[in-house]
Amino acid sequence: MQPKFDVHVHICPPEIRLDREPYLQEEPEFAAIYRDPAARLAGASELIADMDAQDVTRSVVFGFPWRQADNFRLNNDYVLEAARRFPGRLIPFCCLDAGHPRASAEVERCLSAGARGIGELAFYERDLDETAHKALTPLAAVCRSAEVPILLHTNEPIGHPYPGKSPMTLPRLYSLIRDLPKAKWILAHGGGGLPFFGFLKKEVRDTLARCWFDTAAFPFLYRPEVLPVLARAVGPEKLLLGSDYPLLPPSRYVREFAQSGLNDAELEGLFWNNAADLFGPA
Repeated sequence: MQPKFDVHVHICPPEIRLDREPYLQEEPEFAAIYRDPAARLAGASELIADMDAQDVTRSVVFGFPWRQADNFRLNNDYVLEAARRFPGRLIPFCCLDAGHPRASAEVERCLSAGARGIGELAFYERDLDETAHKALTPLAAVCRSAEVPILLHTNEPIGHPYPGKSPMTLPRLYSLIRDLPKAKWILAHGGGGLPFFGFLKKEVRDTLARCWFDTAAFPFLYRPEVLPVLARAVGPEKLLLGSDYPLLPPSRYVREFAQSGLNDAELEGLFWNNAADLFGPA
């Protein structure tokens, strides 16, 4: 079986997995998604076992964009420790509330401890407006200096609401990327449909030149045949397998994407080569 590289995986420490209730109180975004006990939380050892079962060789791992500093530091420390426990398998990212006063300091702390990027950053309760732009600008500068990517939560701006869907609009997302041209972005969930505009004039393709697009939650959002369209719009090398584990297993994506119409070389890029080029050796 071809090895897989999953760029969108959530893990959290045992304190949260064993009793999530205390973490719901001052974290409305976490509560909106995980208040339901059926919403699965996973740890590093469980992840590695599932990776082995599904031929996933490497995963980019992160926690949640917690509002409270104690919470994001706890989760970031767990992610960094997990990457040390499973070297070559887990690539740690720093995750937090981008607008927190200590955000830049926490990102620098995590990068110095081995983090390879930041995210999944999210603004679940607002558009990517001036406040979000102001919060992301210094973080983008830190990441640019360290030459690491920012994984940003995006979602489609139309259709039914669901837990974790933000009021994001494509003009705001596009303006953010345009105004921070040196940042390297991974836009989660297919960029909320933004890559389709790569078919427009050259300006759009140029603006998206430093963007990659992961497939997290695609089985809930898009028909598989959308992938060849995205490949033509922004280039097949810009598509990354992301499972949003533990929401869905990578095998669900592999099964559906094999019927998408991508050719063998494009599937190899999606499943492994594109992410391997982006992140380099283990």
